[in-house]
Amino acid sequence: MPRFTPQSREQILTAMIAKMVSRTRLNDVGDISAVKHLLSAAAHQDAQLNYQATLLLQLASIDSAAGDDLDAKAQDIQPGTIRRILSAKAVDTVVFTRRGTTGNLTIPAGTKVKTSGGILFSTTAAGTITATSPEQVSGNGVGRDSNQVPVIADVAGAAGNVVAGTITGFAAKPAGIDSVVNLTDATQGRDKETDPAFRARIKAYVASLARCNRSALENQLINVQDPDSGATILFAKVVEDLLLRGNVTVYIDDGTGTAESVERTAEALPGTWTWNGTTTVAADDTTTVVSGDFIRLDSSPTTWFQINTIVPNTSVTLLNPGAAAIPTGATGSSLAPENMTDGLSGPPVGSAVGGETVLRLAHYPVKDSDPLSLASSTRGNLVQNTDWIINPASGQINFLTPLTTGEKVVADYTYYVGLIAYAQKIIDGDPNDRENFPGYRAAGVFVLVITPQVLLQTVIASLVFKSGYEPDDVRAAVVTAIQAYINSLTIGEDLVLAAMGQKIMEVDGVYDVIIETPVENVILLDDQLARTTGANIFVT
Repeated sequence: MPRFTPQSREQILTAMIAKMVSRTRLNDVGDISAVKHLLSAAAHQDAQLNYQATLLLQLASIDSAAGDDLDAKAQDIQPGTIRRILSAKAVDTVVFTRRGTTGNLTIPAGTKVKTSGGILFSTTAAGTITATSPEQVSGNGVGRDSNQVPVIADVAGAAGNVVAGTITGFAAKPAGIDSVVNLTDATQGRDKETDPAFRARIKAYVASLARCNRSALENQLINVQDPDSGATILFAKVVEDLLLRGNVTVYIDDGTGTAESVERTAEALPGTWTWNGTTTVAADDTTTVVSGDFIRLDSSPTTWFQINTIVPNTSVTLLNPGAAAIPTGATGSSLAPENMTDGLSGPPVGSAVGGETVLRLAHYPVKDSDPLSLASSTRGNLVQNTDWIINPASGQINFLTPLTTGEKVVADYTYYVGLIAYAQKIIDGDPNDRENFPGYRAAGVFVLVITPQVLLQTVIASLVFKSGYEPDDVRAAVVTAIQAYINSLTIGEDLVLAAMGQKIMEVDGVYDVIIETPVENVILLDDQLARTTGANIFVT
């Protein structure tokens, strides 16, 4: 296949002169000849066309396109689907402090605070200090500290991820305020995705279009943003079960190690409920229960009992068809609000018709590492893997013994919300919205999205400073560099001391460093993620 080879002006002119001399009687090609001047003008124009064609070839190649051209190339490959990860601003909270304790002060939204290195943050809400404001900074006492006021970095990027105690200055100090400090690390700052990183992700995305392979599951989740919480998946890793083929776990993280968000179905009962090991439970408030409800003592989270009769605000009697041990205690008690047989016509309505073997929980995916319990009105508490099994991704319950007519089944469990639930929906698809959620899981494959085990790293390092640098400023910059390195590691990626040492040595003012902790590389498993905070980094 012929390939375009660009030529310079000199190459084109030489070829023109050679062809003219060989095909005509014109042979005056000196530097002052009119013919050479005409040919030079034509060669210059042709060289310009060659240059423009070269640029077009670069634009057509994903390996050479850059910047906006690479963004446009991504849209050519898959319009509206794969986009560059944009920069994000770091967020945190700060506490303003005054010396006195009288009167009320308001710190307006938009107040600018900064680090000693000049990184600016702006408050996004007003702060207040009153005579009864609780202490936020240890030792300040009542009436001196503001509430924790949210701030956002003025400039997007990872440089805004500063550690606790470094936002201590003002662009313009508010009247009546003496100091400011951030008690926690600033997080969520992110640099714009570089051309090499974006280019690699585009190629990985194209390789994943078969949908059901490992690359597909990972790359379809990268840069996905939960529309409710705004959290974004920055890391995803697929781990296949080598023994149980068809079982896949996808670990995701939003860059902070805190992507997991859960809720539980059980509802706390008001008042005091005193369980005494018998079928009569004393209760001073029975206003929120009716006969037929299932209740439990919270210290026995997987054992439920159905209420038979109620003496208002005095006691309830329990049914116990499974002859379960009734607990004792006066701690909190809860109501199981989810009736899995709700909607079935029984009789009575809200119970099984009889013969049902599959029901679905109202909320999913389910966190199956937390207590998960089912109770039956006819059989008592049901045992997982004996009476029933679950698909936690879809919330489907399979009953190993069919339900009987009139049987009522309630469930209590913890379920994921936010980023994990949204990612699971992308992987499994939504049968009610196939246009937006077609799914990427192959038929017959079980895929569960969860977060990795976060291993909080402690780092102790001793520095040798270059002359002319302020040690406190260098220490703060080193803490930030260590935190940035560790928190950029992907799921299952090892913490390498040499790499961390290199990041430290790149900080201005560092002559040498000795890393005392960890003493060796930290090797991580596939389901683990290394993270740290400024409070876990000690630099001397």
